Amino acid sequence: MESFGQRLRQLRMKKGLTQTQLSEGIFTPSMCSQIEADKARPSWRVLVKIAKKLEVTPDELIGDSEMNMVVISEYRLAKGMISAGEFAGALPLLENVIRENNGKLNPFELRYEYGRCQLEVNQLREAEETFQQLLEHANSINGSQILAVRVLHQLGLIERKRKRYQVAEHYLSLALAKLEATKVRDVHLQASLLFALGDVQKQLGQMKKAQITLQLAVPILGEREDIQGLGALYMNLAQTAHKAEEFQQAAEYSQRAEWCFETLNAQCEKLSAEVRLAVLQAEMGERDKAITELERIAESFKKRFRKEEAGITAIELAKLYLANGSLDQAEEASQTGRTLLPTVHPYQAWAAKVQSGIAKARSQHVVAVKYMKQAAECFKLTECQAEYEETMQELSRLYESHDDCQNALRVMHEMWSFNRQMRESRGVVL
Repeated sequence: MESFGQRLRQLRMKKGLTQTQLSEGIFTPSMCSQIEADKARPSWRVLVKIAKKLEVTPDELIGDSEMNMVVISEYRLAKGMISAGEFAGALPLLENVIRENNGKLNPFELRYEYGRCQLEVNQLREAEETFQQLLEHANSINGSQILAVRVLHQLGLIERKRKRYQVAEHYLSLALAKLEATKVRDVHLQASLLFALGDVQKQLGQMKKAQITLQLAVPILGEREDIQGLGALYMNLAQTAHKAEEFQQAAEYSQRAEWCFETLNAQCEKLSAEVRLAVLQAEMGERDKAITELERIAESFKKRFRKEEAGITAIELAKLYLANGSLDQAEEASQTGRTLLPTVHPYQAWAAKVQSGIAKARSQHVVAVKYMKQAAECFKLTECQAEYEETMQELSRLYESHDDCQNALRVMHEMWSFNRQMRESRGVVL
C-alpha cells in the first residue's frame, strides 16, 4: 500500500509541478522533499493547502491508507487548542475525530475531551449528557474508576456553573471518595477537586467546612512546590476565614499569601494580598494604619496600570473613610473607584453602598435610598446572593427609619420572592 509521501509525489508529478512550485506559499522545498520521503508529516492545515494547489480534495490526497494520520493530526490540533483555551474551535475538530476514529484513539478519552469543551462553551445540557454516558461506562465491569473520578469532577463543575451547589457538592465529594478508594496518586486531580469543593461549600455558606476542605490542599501544593498555587490557595483561605469572621486566622493566611507572591516576585498578586491584610487590620481596630496602607497600594496599582485592582482598593478605602466619618474623602475615593471598574462589577455595588452611607450621614434620605437600590440591583446582576440579601435588608431599614412601612415590607417581599426563584432555578424547593 502506497505511503502518503508516495501519493503526494505521484499527484505532484501528475500535475506537472516541481517540489519548489508546490512548496511556494506553503512550506520550504526541503520540507516537501522530507514529506515525500515519509520523513515528515504535514499538519491538517498544511495538508488542506497542498490539496488546494493540487486541485484535489483532502480525502483524495490522503487516501484510505493514511486516513488515520489525519485523524491523529486533527486530535493533536484539538488538544493544542484546548490547552490554549480555544474550546469552541476544538469542538468541530473533536466531532470529526470521534466520527472518523477507527480504534487507534481511546474513544472514551475523546468523549471526555469533547464533554470538557461543551462545558467550557456553556453547552451544559449537552455536556451533562456526554459525561453521564461516560459515567455509565466507567461504572461498568470493564470501566475505569479513575475515569469515573474525572467524570464526577466534570459533573460537579457543570452543577457549579448552574449554581445548583448542593448537587455540585454531592458529585465532588463522591469524586474525592472514589479517588481515595482507587489508591491512585494524582495530586493535580486531587487539588482541583479540593479547590472546586471548597468553592462550592463557600457558596453554600459553609465557611468552616470550606476552610477544612481547602486546608487539605496545602500539603499537596507544598509537595509540588507550586508557590503560585499556594499563594492563590492562601488568598482563598483568607477570604473564607474573613467571611467566617475569624479575622486573626484570615490575617495569617493573607501574610502567607503575601510571602508566596513576594517569593515569586509577583508584585500585583502581592499587592492584592496586602489589600486583604489591610482590610483585616481595619476589622481588628487598626483603621488608621489600614487607610495608610490602602492609599499606598492604590497608587502602586495605578502606576502599574492595573485599573480594576486600583478601583477595588479605592472602594475599600472609601469604606474606611466613611467609617471614620471622613465623608468628602469617602465620596472622592468612591467616585474614583467607580471610574476605574467595569460597569457591571461587585465593587460597583459596594461603591453605591458607600454613596448611600454618605447620603444617610448628610440626612439626604432620598439620595440614600436611590444609591441603596443601585447597590442591590448591582449585587443581583453580579450574582452576589448574600450581599444582595444584606443590602435589601438595609434598604428596608432605610424606609422603616422614615416610617415608610409599606415600602419596607415591599422590599422584603421582593427579596424573598427573588430568593425563592433562585432556589427553584437551582432545584432547591423548601
